Amino acid sequence: MRLGEVLVMVPLDAAPTQAAEGALFQADRGGRKGQYLLVTSTAAKGDSAHRGGVASEYRLLSPGTAGTLPDVDVLGIHYIKVLPDRAFAFEQFVDRTLHPAVANLRPDLRLLYYKAVAGPDAGNYILLFALTRESRDKYWPGGSDSDDLREAFKPVRSLTTELSTYLVEGSALTDPKFAAAVFESRTWTDFALVAPK
Repeated sequence: MRLGEVLVMVPLDAAPTQAAEGALFQADRGGRKGQYLLVTSTAAKGDSAHRGGVASEYRLLSPGTAGTLPDVDVLGIHYIKVLPDRAFAFEQFVDRTLHPAVANLRPDLRLLYYKAVAGPDAGNYILLFALTRESRDKYWPGGSDSDDLREAFKPVRSLTTELSTYLVEGSALTDPKFAAAVFESRTWTDFALVAPK
């Protein structure tokens, strides 16, 4: 799936029984293992497009600094908890500092910040680790950090001090033994693209 500046995400408890518009993903790691997610990269048109209020529409923060958006088959979604009174400053930090540094961290490892603008998650943020199965296996073989991942995050480690000032205390993974500490949230799920039948 090609990521877009807009992502509409519909959580599903089971795979659709008939063809549905969008790409179907299933959680294979993290807190929502087994859940399905139907994702489209076009803006919803009217409330009916929000599937009875369960779909959330996300907009890429500072798209001008994120570069060309990639094709992915894994969405590593980290549910970021930003302090409400720091939301505007956080978005400015993403624009001037984070996206220029992490949106093109590696050709096969992109970190992209989105904000929900409609639906039940409106006002909340996600950090999307945009990956392929191959890149996820390279950076997190068997679910553990690799030396390649540690090397990839070295140049942006200094940003974690300021990043943590925008986040709700205890919501980010802060243990320094993790290569992507502070960038990773304690609440996350990897959704892998389901191959069409």
